[in-house]
Amino acid sequence: MLVDYWQSFSKYPFGKLIFSYLLGFYIPYSGSITPEIVELKAGYAKAVIRDRRRLRNHLKSIHAAALMNFAELTSGLAFISGLAPGMQGIVTHFEMEYLKKGRGDLYAESQSEFIGVSEEKTCVVEAIIRDHTDDIVARGKATWLIRSKRK
Repeated sequence: MLVDYWQSFSKYPFGKLIFSYLLGFYIPYSGSITPEIVELKAGYAKAVIRDRRRLRNHLKSIHAAALMNFAELTSGLAFISGLAPGMQGIVTHFEMEYLKKGRGDLYAESQSEFIGVSEEKTCVVEAIIRDHTDDIVARGKATWLIRSKRK
């Protein structure tokens, strides 16, 4: 369903930005970093965060918490977009590896191999954040619990 919304919006001018804004409104904490979704399909997500003063720390780089938020969002989009109907995911563990100061616009990419899963299980999905030189800034790994939607 998420991918259907993406496809509906992304075919129009400014549709990707509108989708990104609505996603941030629907998920307020993730919206706080103002992510722009670049690409979304079942099991794959790519997004960008623009370098803004409000995301920076005292070292003039993107704050570690903003990077974690960005990695969790991107891994979540990749993972959730591939779930079977009637299933949902919740993060049960998250870990980050910070490799370089994040400066400038940053891009996150995540690929989930868990497409169409319809039984309860745990899955680990990685998101990689890169800078404009394509250097890896950070790596996040989310452990997701898949289960049936509760009514």
